[in-house]
Amino acid sequence: MTLENRAARLTKPDLIRLLRAVYGRESQVDDVIDRYLAAGCGPSNEAFALIETLTAQLQQIAEEDEFYGYRGSYGFSERLSSLLSAIDNLLRPQDAHAALRLTEAFIALADEAFQRVDDSDGYVGGVFRDATRQWLAIAVDVRQQKPDAENWLQKVRSFFDNNEYGVLDDIIANGAPLLSESELRLLAADFEADAKAALATPREPGRYNVEAAHACIGISSVAEALQDMALYEQATLLTSPEPNSLQLARLVEFALTLGDLDRAAHWLEQLQWQGDQNRYRSLRHRWLKRNGDTDQLKAELQQDFTEKPHSYTLEPLWRMASDQEQPQLRRQVENLSTDIVAPDEWVAMLLLAGSPERAETVLLADPDRFTSVHYGTLLKWAKRFADEDRPLAQVVCYRALLTDLLERGYTRAYRHGADYFHKLLALDKVLDDYRELEDAQAFIHGLQTRHGRKRSFWELTDYPNKPPKD
Repeated sequence: MTLENRAARLTKPDLIRLLRAVYGRESQVDDVIDRYLAAGCGPSNEAFALIETLTAQLQQIAEEDEFYGYRGSYGFSERLSSLLSAIDNLLRPQDAHAALRLTEAFIALADEAFQRVDDSDGYVGGVFRDATRQWLAIAVDVRQQKPDAENWLQKVRSFFDNNEYGVLDDIIANGAPLLSESELRLLAADFEADAKAALATPREPGRYNVEAAHACIGISSVAEALQDMALYEQATLLTSPEPNSLQLARLVEFALTLGDLDRAAHWLEQLQWQGDQNRYRSLRHRWLKRNGDTDQLKAELQQDFTEKPHSYTLEPLWRMASDQEQPQLRRQVENLSTDIVAPDEWVAMLLLAGSPERAETVLLADPDRFTSVHYGTLLKWAKRFADEDRPLAQVVCYRALLTDLLERGYTRAYRHGADYFHKLLALDKVLDDYRELEDAQAFIHGLQTRHGRKRSFWELTDYPNKPPKD
């Protein structure tokens, strides 16, 4: 039975007793209860109590001085998100204009919030970006009901200009549902005038022109809203008549997004790409694919792989290769050697090309060379070799994982190390021949000799930390 069904069976006195039992135990839960109680007060077309409650909760956050460290940032973001959601889900259906004002008040908390939180993971920033999207959505509704309720163009420009922490970066780019094309064009013209004025103002040599850059970002944001390639190009060329490769990449990517293959080709032909061939070839391959030039794309991918064998050059080529072409490509991968590619990269390519037996051979040839491979890669390989019923290759992977973990003394991962240890014990039961590898007992004896002092690890394995006496 669902929570809704169980709650529906309670009488009103039962629900009141439930609220009394819960209320006062956790401040964030109290805030949620207060919102819902306020939302149920007064006639359906009045939201005075709810507005008052939400305003008070916003004010409480604004007046606090507690700092939220890295571990507390997620909880703080959840608190903010709950309040933002209440404005949208509880208040907006009753009073969209009030919801717009309170969403604005919420966005205004950004400067204060970011000074009080370590937002390394971006949780809080994500909530304020959600608030921007929420403001735009509510603003569209309000403008349809009351077109002159705000100076919408000025409001959006004000948001864009007062955006110290970058959470309002997309306010213009996503503003097409709110602002008309003529309003967006007017905004672009204002930004162009600002950019030209800033560029004309004398400055110290080498000083970054913040004002011009800000205005050009504004123009490119309008270009995104209007899906206007010429305007997007103008935003770059005003300050960079000869764009560098990063700027060229953005121009090509925007053209590809619009499906403007001619302009993408134009920017791919610039000489500035000479110093950034990897980025150039990646974008050219995307252009060839969009242009339907499959044969040329395959030829260039094959050339890339032949010149620089690597999984990132092999993968797109393998995806495009036909069933008839893949065996030849597989043989090309199998004929590589560790003189040409690193052993771990060779294994990755062999698995990609469907040659697990050859990959196992590479692993067994020099197993000690794989202890520095990223643990995520080794775990992925182990799973693949398990699917291919190649236990010896699994042994190499799990030994590399365990050896690296213990050599680094990474105590927080000892529980994972114990799992690897037990997987090795399980594999030992199905292996009759370790070939050139030392057998399980020899490997464990070596671990006990080198890492016997790491008692917390051995306790997790439920295995003696010392080798047996002869």
